[in-house]
Amino acid sequence: MKSFFETATIMASTPYCSPKGKTLLIIITLLLSPLLHTFSNNYNDPLSSPEQDLNWQHDKTVGGVELFYAISPCKGSSAVFLKMNNKNRYPVEVSWKETFETQAEKAVEGYGGVKKTVVQPGETFESDCGNPTHKALVVLAGNAIPTYIAVISNFHYKDVTVSKIN
Repeated sequence: MKSFFETATIMASTPYCSPKGKTLLIIITLLLSPLLHTFSNNYNDPLSSPEQDLNWQHDKTVGGVELFYAISPCKGSSAVFLKMNNKNRYPVEVSWKETFETQAEKAVEGYGGVKKTVVQPGETFESDCGNPTHKALVVLAGNAIPTYIAVISNFHYKDVTVSKIN
């Protein structure tokens, strides 16, 4: 399939178009191309929106840090998004393991091992599965459980530790 720009160029090169018409058509094509490209990318990939509206579930509170998760589709499979609310007045390092409930297992530990992140006072979370800022806070099903195509139905933090950063 030819792009709008290629089609307009072919049309402008036909003998049925006046020189003024060719110039006008090329100018319109150049002005509209970025807009059409942006629209077509968003239209073809509905999961490309930077942030999703997530239904956060509270899992536990450890050392003044509230731990939440949300399960949502991402890139064609299940994903778990994590959020941490540091109620302390100082930054902390949080480390944890992950357990998942899938269609095949009730409490399978993720293959990511121990994860760590620094959490400033306030909320730290991730809701962008395409280009995450906090990569440790997005868990794709294929990365968590690579042995089968998992559909994640539940999540829990495990072995959470919170340490004050000096």
